[in-house]
Amino acid sequence: MRWMRWLAVLYLGMQGSYAQTLDWQLLGSISNKVVDRLSTDKNSYVFIADREGNITQFSALGDSLNFYSPAIRSRLTILEAEWTVNLFLFSADLQQFEFLDRFLRPLTTIGNLSKHGFGVIKQATLGNGNVLWLIDENRLSLIRWDFRRQAILQEQPFSTVLEGDYHQITGLAERKNLLFLHSKGKGVFIFDNQGNPITQLREIPDVDLYFSDDYIYYIHAGEIHRVSYVANLKESTPLPKTTYKKIVVSSKSVLLATDNGVDIYALHPGW
Repeated sequence: MRWMRWLAVLYLGMQGSYAQTLDWQLLGSISNKVVDRLSTDKNSYVFIADREGNITQFSALGDSLNFYSPAIRSRLTILEAEWTVNLFLFSADLQQFEFLDRFLRPLTTIGNLSKHGFGVIKQATLGNGNVLWLIDENRLSLIRWDFRRQAILQEQPFSTVLEGDYHQITGLAERKNLLFLHSKGKGVFIFDNQGNPITQLREIPDVDLYFSDDYIYYIHAGEIHRVSYVANLKESTPLPKTTYKKIVVSSKSVLLATDNGVDIYALHPGW
């Protein structure tokens, strides 16, 4: 696709970078809550998972709304609320996918992934059109799987789509028909929604990343960084508190999390 090729050329030439200081308006706080996974939806509701896979839903201002506790407790690898009206959960320990509705009621569980012909799935993300993108560690491949028909649509060995011999995949996300793959020590690889390589963002560090429709956000060295993958721009701003470790951005707010709580800030104009 022509615009995909343009994106690759544009980013490879990216050199624009600047820092700014923002005034942060605190809207609400969630305290005394273990924050292992953090997500938000299109209504700016907040979803927090602890290390046993228990999930609590909060309002956009931090009021507790709903709670979910799984039948078998296990740490979640993925908690995604951004994509559809439902939540997508993945536990690499259990080798299980689960979908919840917006009130945290279970909808669908897909477990025992080996019976579907997979090896060990290490990362997963929900894609467009009832598709899951999977990282199979045994087969060393990127897989596109229709979970409703339980059919593999395509499988690409790492050797054909990733640069280098060894990859430890720490994150996976699809946004705006682009697939983002975070590889330890190698940055972020970007693919189109058919799994074709576009470019590699080598300077992205090995930290928790948040992917929005237009930016990659992360916290590093006491600052919030955001990288535009469609424009010649990289920005940074000091954290309001240096104890924050995770960032999630909604249409209305910025969520900044420590290990034991979340502060909800108003989204700054232009951010």
